[in-house]
Amino acid sequence: MTQHILCFVMFLNVAVLYVPQADLHTQWLPVYGSSGGTAFALDCGNGRVMTGVRTRAARLVDAVGLICRPVNANGTLGSETTVGPLAGGGGGSVEVRRCAADAVVAGLDIRYGNVVDGFGINCKSWKASTRSVEGPPDGGGPHVGKVGMNRSREVSRCESIKQPASGLRGRAAMLVDAIGLVCDEP
Repeated sequence: MTQHILCFVMFLNVAVLYVPQADLHTQWLPVYGSSGGTAFALDCGNGRVMTGVRTRAARLVDAVGLICRPVNANGTLGSETTVGPLAGGGGGSVEVRRCAADAVVAGLDIRYGNVVDGFGINCKSWKASTRSVEGPPDGGGPHVGKVGMNRSREVSRCESIKQPASGLRGRAAMLVDAIGLVCDEP
């Protein structure tokens, strides 16, 4: 009987080690800018993280899109790809802003008034072993648009280290009227 109890206790110890963690709710961070334009939502997709943006920009941000990486089974980041269309208009020049190869987007530094004047991506190091971000944000990251004319500024950051940016949302027409982050587990 002692042997059966010992086996049962060992089974319980192993079972507790492999209990899957509950998924965290997706974070829909606030959208900053004006109420103009049509709503958009850009998503990297399941098992992927946002590692940069592609835009069309001149004096203001004309359009925005995603650059994403898959998270491999071992937690490392796969090859970078563009995902989905650009939201917004066709003006300005094409610009690409990305995190370092071992980092992911974890926040935005948004400058806005009646439309989005410009924004910077805040990158954090990706830790494959824990599938999470670590360390301080990079201090503002690469900027898009002309941030000197900004009327308001908001820094928006993903709240959980297990949920880096997975997409963008906002409103756009000929320009990007408003923008915000979506953060989720890959």
